[in-house]
Amino acid sequence: STRTVGRVIIEALILWGLLGRGMDGDADVDRVLNAPTSEAWIDPWETHLRSLGVEFVLDTEVREVVYGGGRVTGVRVAARDGSRQRTITADHYVSALPVEHARVTWGPALRAADPQLGRCDALKTDWMTGVMFYLRTPTPVVHGHINCLDSPWAVTGIGQAQFWDVRDFSRDYGDGQAHECLSTIISEWDKPGILYGKTARECTKDEIVAELWAQLKDGLNDSGKTTLRDEDRLGWFMDPAVTGLGGPDPQNREQLLIHPTGTLYHRPSARTAVPNFFLAGDYVRTDVDLATMEGANESARRAVNALLDADSSRAERCHIWELFRPPEMEPLKRVDEVRYQLGLPNTFDLG
Repeated sequence: STRTVGRVIIEALILWGLLGRGMDGDADVDRVLNAPTSEAWIDPWETHLRSLGVEFVLDTEVREVVYGGGRVTGVRVAARDGSRQRTITADHYVSALPVEHARVTWGPALRAADPQLGRCDALKTDWMTGVMFYLRTPTPVVHGHINCLDSPWAVTGIGQAQFWDVRDFSRDYGDGQAHECLSTIISEWDKPGILYGKTARECTKDEIVAELWAQLKDGLNDSGKTTLRDEDRLGWFMDPAVTGLGGPDPQNREQLLIHPTGTLYHRPSARTAVPNFFLAGDYVRTDVDLATMEGANESARRAVNALLDADSSRAERCHIWELFRPPEMEPLKRVDEVRYQLGLPNTFDLG
């Protein structure tokens, strides 16, 4: 949607970031972790939560959020193979699943209790995942993300080793031969590629790797410069969430929320009409308004605050950071809002 692209991606995250306004810390628009995600983020967070007494139950799926008498009364769970079914009960419940997984756990009674849950069926997800290539030679290309603008599969990537300043890549990973991890993403899975003339969904795993590598070389080996060489490629790893490739029904169990026109109306708030049920995830309505970890983080803070309010807790509330809005632009926005309500064109619309 124009709202998401214009207000969030271009204005808040890029324009003001490049101008060094509204940024915490270094004025760097393109920020990444300084180590693999598990090491820099997930493992330390898990350790912290365990130290607080949080229990992780693995190999378990949420089957249904059980509703009755105006409240959520439990969550029915089972092992992945359907065995060991049981119901977990608590005072409050926070659903932090991705929307495509969360909405299938909301039954008719729960949906009737809060219509915004039913509207989540209209939210769209799509495939955005890829392959990590392990290379003999450091290949940073650029100090940030790579965008192969003319690639049919909308390929992006990043040379990770340059940012992992707490790690020596060849020493700490593998057998010492690899000096780079070129992490790449396919954002367009429904257009023909340049090698086989097939869409990514139609390709086998090996065909996707070959096609993706060819599109990367096509985008980076130009102007007389050879950035990627076949002999430098040691191996690759594809996201295991994608299965059934080359078959009649490929699947991706970790899809990405996308933002078509009208998306905002269908996105729910962290607080629901059910007093002990709360939502967190990148699909929840937030000021960030973008499928990012920043958006998911903000939704979690809002869910926690709503839960504390419902519990009449005296605990300190989570701080909510809103996107930077330059104060000098606010009068123009107010004028534009009035003109819109009156059916008049934007002041700068000279067409």
